[in-house]
Amino acid sequence: MEKEIESFHLKIHNTNRGGVFFSGKKEDVIQFAIQTKFASRVNLQLLHDNALNYDEFYTKATDLPWEKYIGPNVSFRIDAETKDKLKNSEFTMHRMKDAILDRLRSKKVPLPEIEKRMADITIVVRSHTDRFSIELSLSGDAVGRRGYRLHAGNAPVREPIAQAMLEMSDWKEGETLVDPMCGSGTVLIEAALRERLFGEINRFLFAESPVFQTLFPTYVFSERKKENLTPPHLFGFDIDPEAIRIAKENAYEAGVEDFIKFEVGNCLELKNTFGSKGHLVTNPPYGDRIGKPMDDLREMYFQFGKVLKNEFGGWKFTVLCADFSLLGKFGLKENKHISLKHANLKAKIVDYELRAGK
Repeated sequence: MEKEIESFHLKIHNTNRGGVFFSGKKEDVIQFAIQTKFASRVNLQLLHDNALNYDEFYTKATDLPWEKYIGPNVSFRIDAETKDKLKNSEFTMHRMKDAILDRLRSKKVPLPEIEKRMADITIVVRSHTDRFSIELSLSGDAVGRRGYRLHAGNAPVREPIAQAMLEMSDWKEGETLVDPMCGSGTVLIEAALRERLFGEINRFLFAESPVFQTLFPTYVFSERKKENLTPPHLFGFDIDPEAIRIAKENAYEAGVEDFIKFEVGNCLELKNTFGSKGHLVTNPPYGDRIGKPMDDLREMYFQFGKVLKNEFGGWKFTVLCADFSLLGKFGLKENKHISLKHANLKAKIVDYELRAGK
């Protein structure tokens, strides 16, 4: 994440469990928000201050100019992750709501709707020791939820993790990409968004954000987009016809249905009809995630390893897995890996180079 932030000429001030705090020129912040592959949320910090109790927190929150950000025709919600002096997150949310509504009443602004889940504006409150911060999400919803996944399918990979898998694989726009166990299609859709939108994968999310429009009213989103590249070079397969149906629907919602070829297919019967070089990137099943018997999974990984070595010499293979014992069944030599959490499990994204002739 830090490298991505710095690549947009932004200055990092602090990094902790709450996130990475940075500043920079308005244009660079906008470009980061629109193009970030890995951030789950991009927030503007409105206030970072001390509060010894809830009343002091309320007073300082009331002083913020909420009328600038929240109007009568939008809804808002509050997320709170608090401890120490503001240890009760639910009560902190209640006091935050009171502060906002009381401020709007004092300014004679019609009151907005309050939502607990989906809302136009999301306000985030964090606290540690006697310090708290109030932040405003630039996108409303999480950046990592790009809005195209009407159906997630069984045990889907999140969009930022899919982007991390693509990054680990060294895949570049225009190169052949195959997901042999594509599920709901997230990896391939994320790749297609990078191609179609010149990397501006979050553009549609921010274009509809009331906060973004309030903060940057003169910013004009470009309408540029790439036409379908021929021949097709993004391919997805899954043994489950329902998964393929869902993947096609999600690709349609993302506007990239013409960029990806989805087909029902068994990964253990996959033949290389794609060329001498390319990238296989996938999120295969593993025990806690799918519930298949371990003996079946071990055999599946072993047999798929044979497919990789027999059919895809000269390719790169990148996999996300939370059962490290299964990775050895591929019979491949690891090139590199990163560790992360996926669905509350310790997981790895592992990259392999498949030797030609093996």
